[in-house]
Amino acid sequence: MRAVLGLWETIDDGGRIVVLEGGAGSGKSSVLRAVQDETDAFCEVLAGAEWSREVPYALIGQLRTRDPIWQSVDGECAASDRVQIAESLLEELLTEDEEKRIVILDDVHLADPESLQIFSQLARRLRATRVLLLIAVDPSTAAEVDADFLRMTTSPVSERVTIPAFGRDDALELARAHGIYDIGEHGASVLVTESSGRLRTALEILDLLPDRQWPTDPADLPLPLSVVREVLDPIEATESAEVRDVASALAILGGPQDLHRLACVAGLAEPGSAVDLGVAQGIFVERNSAGRLTLGLKRPMSARVINADIAASTRRLLHERAAESAPREDERLVHLAAASAGTDEVLAKRLAESAVVAERYGRWADAAELHFGAARVLAPSPARDDELLAGIDALASAGRVIEVLPWIDIGKSIAPSTLRETVLANVAIHRGQAAQADDLLSRAEAAPTDDDGLMAQIALRRTLDSLVRWDGPKVREWANRAMSLGHSDAPANVESHAMRALGFAAQGKIVEAVEDLDDLGDRHLTGAQNQRVRLCIGWVSMLAGDLRKAVREFEAAVPTQHERGSLRISLWAHGWLARVQYLLGEWNEGLRTAEIGLRKADDANITLVAPLLNWTAAEIKLWRGHPVDEVMRRADSGAILSDYLAMQVPARMVRAVAADVRGDHDGRAAALRALLDVDPWTQERNSFWPWATEFVDALIILGHSDQARQMATDFVANTHESRSHVRALAAVASARISQDSGDIPAAQESFSQALKLFTDGQQDTAAARVLLSRGQMLRRANRRRDAVESLVRAREFYEGVGATVLVKRCDQELRATGMSWRGMSESETTRTSAKNSTDSGGYVPLTPQEMSVADLVVQGMTNAEVSRKLFIAEKTVQYHLTHIYGKFGIRSRTELAAVHLSGDVPPV
Repeated sequence: MRAVLGLWETIDDGGRIVVLEGGAGSGKSSVLRAVQDETDAFCEVLAGAEWSREVPYALIGQLRTRDPIWQSVDGECAASDRVQIAESLLEELLTEDEEKRIVILDDVHLADPESLQIFSQLARRLRATRVLLLIAVDPSTAAEVDADFLRMTTSPVSERVTIPAFGRDDALELARAHGIYDIGEHGASVLVTESSGRLRTALEILDLLPDRQWPTDPADLPLPLSVVREVLDPIEATESAEVRDVASALAILGGPQDLHRLACVAGLAEPGSAVDLGVAQGIFVERNSAGRLTLGLKRPMSARVINADIAASTRRLLHERAAESAPREDERLVHLAAASAGTDEVLAKRLAESAVVAERYGRWADAAELHFGAARVLAPSPARDDELLAGIDALASAGRVIEVLPWIDIGKSIAPSTLRETVLANVAIHRGQAAQADDLLSRAEAAPTDDDGLMAQIALRRTLDSLVRWDGPKVREWANRAMSLGHSDAPANVESHAMRALGFAAQGKIVEAVEDLDDLGDRHLTGAQNQRVRLCIGWVSMLAGDLRKAVREFEAAVPTQHERGSLRISLWAHGWLARVQYLLGEWNEGLRTAEIGLRKADDANITLVAPLLNWTAAEIKLWRGHPVDEVMRRADSGAILSDYLAMQVPARMVRAVAADVRGDHDGRAAALRALLDVDPWTQERNSFWPWATEFVDALIILGHSDQARQMATDFVANTHESRSHVRALAAVASARISQDSGDIPAAQESFSQALKLFTDGQQDTAAARVLLSRGQMLRRANRRRDAVESLVRAREFYEGVGATVLVKRCDQELRATGMSWRGMSESETTRTSAKNSTDSGGYVPLTPQEMSVADLVVQGMTNAEVSRKLFIAEKTVQYHLTHIYGKFGIRSRTELAAVHLSGDVPPV
């Protein structure tokens, strides 16, 4: 709303078109009402309606005008009439005494096309008026809007304001505004899911809660009447029992299905006509996946609404049919459990045994369903509690933390035990709660047990906890313990074995890490186990500097559908794949990978991996010139204090880049300083985050040369036997120290060494940064020709990846050399060649003093102001201006502003 009202305040300077975009229930109506309240005396609301859609000029007829100009001239709906009406409206809006006004168009998908065509004609000349045209648009109904009008809303004449998605923080704030304080973070996530991200639906759910109390089980959340009617009304409108049967079968099966399976569960010999009718009414949606046609429910909340509407006896019958037609034994058992009307210990045993088999192959989501199914057919007992806890643990292992959260309170209500603490610790780790995880694991270890399988699970959790703390010795210690307690094919053994390789890598023992992973590769693993091994191979390959192999392995670890992999492993693969793509210079691919991962991490509530994903996404956006505050809003401020380095270091790196973009080197150093203690690089311990070089650079800029020199010396000493890309980082740190002490030849040699190592390793992004730093140094050493060569190469890379902030820095340095891109000095350049250089996008050679004068003049300073700023005579300013005009082939300050790059770049 603030964005719209901000534009409203500028209407005196010319009319505007604003498109307010948001889905059904996103809060568009609330924004429109708020805007209307703020601008009441000037505001008109025009809304389309189904009944008047076929009436020409019905929408525009709602507009207040002096004359009824919406009437057709000759009784026909001719195009010429619409043009004439638009011209008449424009003439009225252009009158000098016309007050500014805001016109809101709502429900445009229900508006008559004639009115919309008039508005699209009018909009192209609205800038000359004092009108703000605010158009509410729902992307899901855009296809029903007049095509010309729709093109106008997406053209450059329109400004777009998108209502942000309703998220977890919004849900918390909304609940507290309703006096509901016990919702908690996981309850907020459930509210987002249950409302399908719709603000309006979330409000209805909160209003229906009895006594303003949030339920322990999300299944007890009330279903809003609007959602119930949205789902059931189209089904009832078909007046077809077969459509209802197919819808019920889909709700029971829980996902898209092929028609043969649907027919079996629905009890229909031939479901074709019911399917066609349901698709036509928007109840079902057909999908074609790899040549297999499936049918699913169109609306997100349909399954829950339909299940609630089915009689209990009918629901059991449908589950029995689903069990009979199930293609897999574990799915058959889950449906039998759902069909059961009471306890069944025999079935519970079969479910538990199938869950163990699913876990052995890393099919954690299937294992969770089986464990919960076993708990469903068991009477309250310790055995039932164990099955519930095993289901929670399997869901967390699958990475479906958002589905785990509602079970947390149930898990906590179970009597304390070694299993309970181990399971809750697993959830805490994935939510990034280091202290809670450590406390729970300590309690689990202290409890006496002779169950080797359970002790192996504790050791496995400790292995993961140590890994995200990047504690190599502890990773190896706990991994060896987990492996010693279980069978070689047990899930804890395989996972620990893969993570042990990373423990070697954390100590710089890449050869040992590769050998460990080769052992696992010989086992022909499948599912999530193979996915984890591919992730770890990619991780080790990245640490070894083989980025292309890392990309292949990470890409193989990303998918979760094939062989039913784990989302948590996939998210780690997303995070490191994005980082490698960024290092390779593939910024668009890196940003896309990171943002896909961030959406999935948010949906699943896996906090642990979010800072890693955000590191790459934020860094690319910051260098591309996105507003710093906007980018930093996405960052998790709590991550920089986490005991998990996998969260803290990426979060600090983002802060350092944001400070660098602002030119705030105090802030840059402050963001990284804490890493001296928590992420040191020693002979026994390797890091892989490139913060040390950045910290040295920040210290030198701040004048802390002694501290920077000590830091760089230690870094070089501890990495002299490391992989090439690490030695390249150390060489950059050495170069900055040599430069700071005035030893330019030594600095140049170190920069050249780093550049070769980065180039050989295809780390184009790091290589470009070296080129920029080397160019800056050479320019300051007055070696202008060499500086231009380095800076132009860096600029070409940054321009190719869209890094506008760094392009400007290159431009600033290139201007300061006083040379053109081709390295031509001022004495070698005539006025004509300078003009040609300007026309072709090159640089006009100016002396440093001329450059300073030009930079200040294009900022709007007078000659007198420039003279005071530069401590030179006003006549000297004019003298330099005359020379500048001659070099550019221009005659005025206005022309100078058009051809000269201004100095509004961040300081370097």
